[in-house]
Amino acid sequence: MSVHDRRIELALDPSAGIPRHRALVQLGRLVGAVENTLRALGWAPRTVIAETPDAQPLAVVAGTRRRPAAPMDLARRRVNRYRGTGASPRYAAPADQARVVDVAHAAGSRGAWLHLLNGPTRDGNPAWHSPGSVPADTLTLDLPWRRDPVVAVCTHTDSVREAVVAGIVAESATVEAALRGLHADVYVDAFDDDSVRGAVLLADPHETGVGHAVLRLRS
Repeated sequence: MSVHDRRIELALDPSAGIPRHRALVQLGRLVGAVENTLRALGWAPRTVIAETPDAQPLAVVAGTRRRPAAPMDLARRRVNRYRGTGASPRYAAPADQARVVDVAHAAGSRGAWLHLLNGPTRDGNPAWHSPGSVPADTLTLDLPWRRDPVVAVCTHTDSVREAVVAGIVAESATVEAALRGLHADVYVDAFDDDSVRGAVLLADPHETGVGHAVLRLRS
């Protein structure tokens, strides 16, 4: 990362060779954190992402114009700043379906979205609540979490830019979850496998796409 006034350039280490998928997603999460910081400081961020993994820089975030920081911008910045230091969400709440839907709606953007892998079932019960059944459409993943909602970060195509965008959305989802009293554990490693990323979302033909990461939401 290099900073030039209000222009932040992010790149991967070229000596490491062709980056794995997880590195692109993690860079996207860093881009998302930088965007949150700029908004909280009163700047409107503009992000440009390259199409090739060897681009230098791979992503550029710039504060293009002044704008008042909204209360939610400041709240997201506080959550982002203290996450990972032992701080917990402001209040505890069960991972009910309404909160999961709120996180999915608040975090999805730029052509990426959150797809709920384990609910709701045909009888209307989320799969992580009894008597919900174990779902079949889980992007070929053998999900061990039976009592927590799991969402996948998806895009319509699989490319370098989409992997970075997926990381931005994953970062956004972790912040939005904390604002709603939930923890979000992000899992990316399995998606280094092309067959996992390319698994078809069978539950809704209109959401057919590529998976980049999964988030486990818990109270």
